[in-house]
Amino acid sequence: MLTRERLLGIMADENMPSDLMHEPGDNALKGLNLIAKYLPLSGITGAEHDVIYAADVGALLEAGITEEDCLVLRRLNWMVEDEEYFACFV
Repeated sequence: MLTRERLLGIMADENMPSDLMHEPGDNALKGLNLIAKYLPLSGITGAEHDVIYAADVGALLEAGITEEDCLVLRRLNWMVEDEEYFACFV
């Protein structure tokens, strides 16, 4: 089972290679679709200039998000803001 500490570590890893330059498509949408796999009624929960917020870290952990999917989110340039919310620059 993925721990909160491990999830936060993955999402804070600045050395994670990014798929942004290699994979066509919208990294924000891909991330939202991946999150929806665990939280089907989720979506964008907030937005600021150039950033969207999605699911709560605790909710995704409770829903069973895997380490592998956290790695995918990170490679898609997603992050965790304030150690509470998944976010992505758009």
